[in-house]
Amino acid sequence: MTRVKPTVLVVSYFAPPQLNAEAILVWKTLRELASHFRLRLVTSDERAGSDTRLQVPDAVEVIRARTWKPAAYKPRRALEKLMGLAVDEQYLWAKATHLDVAQRQCDAIYSRSQPGASHILALAVKRRTGKPWIAQFSDPWANNPYHTHHTSRRKQYNQRMEQAVVTEADVLIFPTSEIREMYERSYPALPIAQKSVILPHHFTPELYPNDVVRAPELVGKCVFSYMGDFYGARSPEPFLSGLHKAVAADPAMAARTVVQFFGNVEAKFADLVAHSPVPVHRGRVSYLESLNMMRQSDVLLLIDAPSANGRNPFLASKLIDYLGAGRRILGITDKQGTAANLLRQYGHIVVSPRDPDGIEAGIRRCFSEFQSGMADQVAIPEEFTTQHVVGQLADVMERLLHKTK
Repeated sequence: MTRVKPTVLVVSYFAPPQLNAEAILVWKTLRELASHFRLRLVTSDERAGSDTRLQVPDAVEVIRARTWKPAAYKPRRALEKLMGLAVDEQYLWAKATHLDVAQRQCDAIYSRSQPGASHILALAVKRRTGKPWIAQFSDPWANNPYHTHHTSRRKQYNQRMEQAVVTEADVLIFPTSEIREMYERSYPALPIAQKSVILPHHFTPELYPNDVVRAPELVGKCVFSYMGDFYGARSPEPFLSGLHKAVAADPAMAARTVVQFFGNVEAKFADLVAHSPVPVHRGRVSYLESLNMMRQSDVLLLIDAPSANGRNPFLASKLIDYLGAGRRILGITDKQGTAANLLRQYGHIVVSPRDPDGIEAGIRRCFSEFQSGMADQVAIPEEFTTQHVVGQLADVMERLLHKTK
C-alpha cells in the first residue's frame, strides 16, 4: 500500500523567486523536502530582487499573501523604516494573512526566519490548529548583536514575540550551538536545549558547474573572490589592509593577483576599495552565477564583522556554499565559533579581523598554494549537502509527527 505523505505547512516570508540569502535557503530546502512530504508554502508576494531561475518545485502548493506595502521602492522603504521603529518590518503580512480551513489543514507546521514575521504568522496557525510546529532560526532574533539601531519599543516587541515563539514551538532549530546558547541564556526557565536541534546550512552539489572555464583576464592569476555585501560593521578593511602588507612584502604578487567583490559595497567603504593595491573588480551576480564564480576562483573570502567577545555566533550561508565549491577559503573571522571550527576542521585558514599581520600571512599562504598548484586541491565535505542536511530535517519532522500522534 502506497504511503500517503504527511502535509507540512511551510511558512516563510522570503521564498523564490526572491533573491536573498533566506530565499535561496528556502529554495534549496523545498527542492529536497518535497521528496519526503506534501508541502504547502505560505509566503509573500514580495517581488523585489527576484530571479526567475529560482522556482518553487511544481509539487509544492504556493500561497502568496499580500505584503500590504507600496510597490515603488522609496515608499516601500519608508514604510518599512517607519514600522521598524515599533514592530517587525513585515508585520502587516504576518497579521493580515488569514488562511482558510483548507489552507491551514496540515500535519505539521514549519516556519523559518529571518524575518521574525514568519514565526509570528506560524504562531497564529499553531494557536488555531494545535498542530506540531518546528521553528527554524537562521540568525538570532530579539538579541541579534548587530541590531543596535532598534528602538526600545522595537526591542520589547521582538522580545515578547520571540518568547511566545520559543515557548509554543515544539521544536527549535538553530544553525550553531552558539546561537542556541544565546537562547538558553535569554530564557533560562524554558527547556531550550531539550527541544532544540542544531542543523547547519547546506549546499546542493548539482548546482555547481562541472566544467570551469575561466574568463581570459583571470587565466594565470590568483583570484580572490568575496560573495556578499559590505555594510555596517562588515568591512573590507581587514582584507585590504592585509593585502597592502602582502604586496609591500612581495611586489611581484600584484601583477598576478585578481580581487573580486560580488555584492553591494556601502558608500562609506568606496575610498578604501579605490585605494586597494590590486584593482578590485566589482559586480553583482545571481545566485547560480555566484556558484560559477566560486568555482572560477582560487581563494574564497569569508569576511565577518568582529564580535565584542571574540566569539562569532553566526554561520553565513555563503560559507557553506564556499565549502561546496571545493576551493581554498581564507576566513577572516573570530577565532572562536562554529565558522572558525568548520574552517579549521577542513584545513582552511582562520585569522581574526583584528590581526593584520595574520591576514597578510594568510594571503601570502594562499598565493603560495596557487603558485604550487595546490589551491584547488580541497576536499568537499559531504555532511553539508542538501540531501544530507534536509534529510536530517525530515527525520526531525517524522519523529515529531510520530510523537504527537
